[in-house]
Amino acid sequence: MRLGALVLKRKRWEPFAFASPSLALIALVIVFPLGYSFWLSLQDFDLAVGPDYQFVGASNYVEALFKDPRFLGSVWNTALIIGPSLVLELLLGLGLALLLSRVGRGRPIITALLAIPAMVSPVMAAMAWRMMFGVKYGAVNNLGRQLGLIDVYFDWFSSAFISIVAIVLVEVWHNTAFMMLVLLAGLQSIPQELYDAGKADGADGWKSFWYITLPLLKFTMVVGIMIRMIDLTKLFGLIFVLTYGGPGGATETMAFTTYLVGFNDMRMSYAAALSYVIVGGVLVLTLTFMWVQRYREMRAAA
Repeated sequence: MRLGALVLKRKRWEPFAFASPSLALIALVIVFPLGYSFWLSLQDFDLAVGPDYQFVGASNYVEALFKDPRFLGSVWNTALIIGPSLVLELLLGLGLALLLSRVGRGRPIITALLAIPAMVSPVMAAMAWRMMFGVKYGAVNNLGRQLGLIDVYFDWFSSAFISIVAIVLVEVWHNTAFMMLVLLAGLQSIPQELYDAGKADGADGWKSFWYITLPLLKFTMVVGIMIRMIDLTKLFGLIFVLTYGGPGGATETMAFTTYLVGFNDMRMSYAAALSYVIVGGVLVLTLTFMWVQRYREMRAAA
C-alpha cells in the first residue's frame, strides 16, 4: 500500500518537476518584473530627486487618469492613429486577401512578396520612411515635384495633422500584410461547397461575398483587429524615429509618453503606473469588443 501511494504521489508531481525549470524562468522573466513594477507604481520614486521612495498608494493612478493633461492628450493622439490605421489595414488587407484567393498559380510567391513589409522591423521601417519623407533629398518630395503634385519641398512633419497622416501611412504600409495573411487564412477555411450552393441558387459575386464570405469571416476579422489594436496601443518605435513626439507633442502616443516620463523626467513610479493604465485600458477594450461581438452573435442566432 505504501509503495502504491508513493508511485501515485510520484506520478502526480512528475509533470511539475519536469516543468519546474520553465516555470522558474517564467517567474523570473515575467512574474517578478510585473510584480515589482506594480509595487513601484504605488511608490513615489523619482531618480531626479534621489534613491529614496515612499508609499503613496493609488495617487499615481489618480494623477494619470484625472490630473495629467499630457498623458490624456497622448491617449487622444493614440486614438487618432489607431482609428484610421485599423480601418485602412482591414479594408486593404481584405481586398488583397480576396484577390490572392482568386490567384491560381504563383500564389505563394506573390503572398511572400506582399508580406515583405511586415518582416521589416518597425525601427528599420521608420528609418527608411524618415529618409523618404526628407524635405530636400527625400524620395516623396522629389517624386511629387517630378509629377507636378507639389511646387516646393514639403516638410511632412511640420504640423500635427500632416505628421499623424504620415505616421498612419507608414503604419498601414508596414502592417497591412499581417491583416492580409490573417484574412487569407480565414478565406481558405471557408468550404467551396457553400459558394457552389449559392451559385446554384442564383447568387452573384457580390451576394456571395455579402451572405457567405463576410459572415464566415467575421471571427477572423475580429481576431485580426484585436491583435492590431493591442499592437498599435503600444506604438513606440515608429514615433521615436519618425517624429519623436513632435511637433509640440502632437504625436506622442501613450507608450512614448511613458518612455519620456520614465527616462527623461526620471519619474519611475509614475511611468510604472502609466504602463499599468495602458495595460488595463487594452484589457477593457478587448473584453468589451469580445462581449459586443458575442452579443451580436447571440442575437443573430436567436
